[in-house]
Amino acid sequence: MAEVYAEHLSKRYSNGVWGVRDVSLEARRGEVLVVLGPNGAGKTTTINILSTLIKPTGGLARVMGYDVYREYREIRRHIALMPQDGSINPSWTPLYAVKWYLVARGFSLSDAEREARRWLEEIGMWSLRDRSGYALSGGERRRVLLAMTLATGSEILFLDEPSVGLDVEGKYVLWSAIRKYSAGRCVIYTTHEMREVENIADKILIIDSGVSKGGGDFKKLMEEFPYRYKVVVRSGDVIAGNEHVKIKTGDFTRVYFKDRSEALDYLYTLRDLRDVSIREVDVEDVYLFSIIRR
Repeated sequence: MAEVYAEHLSKRYSNGVWGVRDVSLEARRGEVLVVLGPNGAGKTTTINILSTLIKPTGGLARVMGYDVYREYREIRRHIALMPQDGSINPSWTPLYAVKWYLVARGFSLSDAEREARRWLEEIGMWSLRDRSGYALSGGERRRVLLAMTLATGSEILFLDEPSVGLDVEGKYVLWSAIRKYSAGRCVIYTTHEMREVENIADKILIIDSGVSKGGGDFKKLMEEFPYRYKVVVRSGDVIAGNEHVKIKTGDFTRVYFKDRSEALDYLYTLRDLRDVSIREVDVEDVYLFSIIRR
């Protein structure tokens, strides 16, 4: 049984705007499910429903077997949430923030101190444990918020765009910590950054305009993608025959091929164009096919 399950989930706000229209997903213990989509796709609304912050308008959603509408109190005993716009009180130190958050959740003082140290060390913030939040950067405050969430040891973890505001090194620290945490637990992680998918995802769910567009096991999706190579052209007109699939995004046009030799043959026909390259397909192409070509 999936630890987190949603079927045809929808949410319409009081102003008539649909946050999500039709989202279905499953996430199991030991998995990191990455919910991928553009800004405004419905990722945060989905997370807020599953973490019992808002009530759905329609559909079914269960967490640890409990209904998100009727049994939200039971669900809250099993989950932790790192919200997209969350931040620590700037008057708190990292150690104070993590320790007393855990005490507020029912930890003994000794257990709270132990787990606070463990996760502040894990995310590289132990050396700054006594520094005022006013003296921390925005990215460092986000890392403290992550430590607060991880230190709960919750069976289900909801992370809503947790890498926002982090530098490159901070993102790798974040991904490493989440991979360690996910062993035996369930993590749902939202983003619109493709690199995050490649680094942490076991499964992905693509959402656009409040609707599930596809997803599944990440490695299997990549293996089953029908093309292996793409020719990427920046600017200029690209003529692709009916046998070639073409996607245009901004100044870039991608033309897809099943093997490298076919891509090279096509590349030679574009010798008069500048800024042309041949590349292997990646998760961004799976995403574009789900969003644009459906």
